[in-house]
Amino acid sequence: MLSNSQVETFKKKGFLVIRNFFHSDIMSNILDEVNRLDALDPIENGPMKYYEKSLLDDDEMLLIRIEKFIETSPVLKSVVYNQTMVEIICTLLEDQPTLLKEKINYKPYGSPPDHLHQDSQAGWDKYGTEFISALIAVEDSNTANACVEFDVSGQYKDKLAGPLWEPLNPDYLEDLDLKPIETKSGDIILFNSYVPHGSDGNKSADRRCNIYITYNKKNDGDHREQYFSEKRKSFPPNNERDPDKDYSFKV
Repeated sequence: MLSNSQVETFKKKGFLVIRNFFHSDIMSNILDEVNRLDALDPIENGPMKYYEKSLLDDDEMLLIRIEKFIETSPVLKSVVYNQTMVEIICTLLEDQPTLLKEKINYKPYGSPPDHLHQDSQAGWDKYGTEFISALIAVEDSNTANACVEFDVSGQYKDKLAGPLWEPLNPDYLEDLDLKPIETKSGDIILFNSYVPHGSDGNKSADRRCNIYITYNKKNDGDHREQYFSEKRKSFPPNNERDPDKDYSFKV
């Protein structure tokens, strides 16, 4: 479980890094599973697979992420409900956690940047009052393959720093102190929905895959089906899109 020092770090900065949380044997199974999901063809109403143009080749479409997959992946469902991780998040949320959403960010060679943002900028207040996400490092990440950068100042950990549905502009955040957080497979980063974070495009030869699992307080209700139903309508996976509509990603 968490030490008092770890709890205070999370409260002060809005995020907490825990090294070697998952054993290498478990991570090997997780890696096999994310690769299996990668290889599956997209199907209507199946796992939500999102593709974007490569930074390096406009003719190449890359699988950037998969969302809503626990229905078809017992392996990853067991990760989402890992008892020790859920108990830790319960301590930080001060309530039993309820799953809101899950996704895999593959971040392959050529993938575009994830612009600086706060998760709550995506209108999460309709689903609850407080959220914690667990980043699970499936593969090693570093500055070369675009590891995630977090604001370590703690100045924006409990408030919106910009308008809804727009990436943050670092030039207007005078207290911002972005630091790359390098991770090894099996590390986790727990962070709230306000701490600013993002990553550069990956121009290295190494993919760096992370799983993100977001929980809300049980007292705020179970909104997972609502969340994914609304997202499927407003920002559907590529294979379910109307070719005459614009689906520009915002946050």
